Amino acid sequence: MNSKQAKELPLPDFLSQLGYQPANVRGPDIWYRSPFRPDERTPSFKIDRNKNVWFDFGLGQGGTIIDFVQHLYQLNDVSRVLSTIADVSGGVVRLTAALPARTLLVEAAPKEKPVIEGVTPIRDPALEAYLASREIPLDLARLYLQEVSYRAEGRPYRALAFPNDSGGFEVRNPGFKGTLGTKDITYLANAERRDATIFEGAFDFLSALAYYRRERPASNVLVLNSTGMVERAVERLRGAGIDRLQTYLDHDEGGERARAFLEAPGMWEMVDASGLYRGHKDMNAFWKACRQRSDERDR
Repeated sequence: MNSKQAKELPLPDFLSQLGYQPANVRGPDIWYRSPFRPDERTPSFKIDRNKNVWFDFGLGQGGTIIDFVQHLYQLNDVSRVLSTIADVSGGVVRLTAALPARTLLVEAAPKEKPVIEGVTPIRDPALEAYLASREIPLDLARLYLQEVSYRAEGRPYRALAFPNDSGGFEVRNPGFKGTLGTKDITYLANAERRDATIFEGAFDFLSALAYYRRERPASNVLVLNSTGMVERAVERLRGAGIDRLQTYLDHDEGGERARAFLEAPGMWEMVDASGLYRGHKDMNAFWKACRQRSDERDR
């Protein structure tokens, strides 16, 4: 597939193959909840069917299908962009893990729970590309993440999966992050240590391992998987007899609340490691910036 052929693919069909359905239609304009902001409630992403171009009002950016894939997967290599477009349009991959809950003009709840069809090592090239866009080495990711295939309302989906302590999976791909099964923390135990390192999400944890050039953490590790799980985290840490915490939480309101909650029991020494990535939202954003600077020096 070349650039001209890619640009001739109808954008609405391409988004449908990724699992995104319109929120409403107004003449030639089709509106979506932005693929770049999975939690968005008010549609801010528009496709002009006549021109076959998109515009995201939250980003203030738009363009062709090539621009869309470049931004969604953070790809700069045009050959990789065209390969991803070919895979999706050919039905090889369906990336989004978002449930198909939206139809034209109507928002409806899913009628049935997702059914997991398989859990395998990561092998989907598009999911590998997503990991590369987050600067997570594939070999490292395969130590902690898996690829989950599941079906919801008759449609197949695939995503990266991070197991949690309740047997569920925290799933993630370019279009969505959520949970299959029961939501919970993920605790990686090291019985020889009494300290624990706290992360908000799996990508922050993997970014820290990559930054420090380690495959395995030196301490116990607790990944919240959501700052809303911090109370559950305190219970787990108490039960493990932890006496020292090092936190890599986000530089936002949720991260600050979680840090304050962890400090409140006064049961352990607290070390705030977020100064390492001051000026960045989280550890993964910092790690990506480090990699970009390294690439620029190598050029």
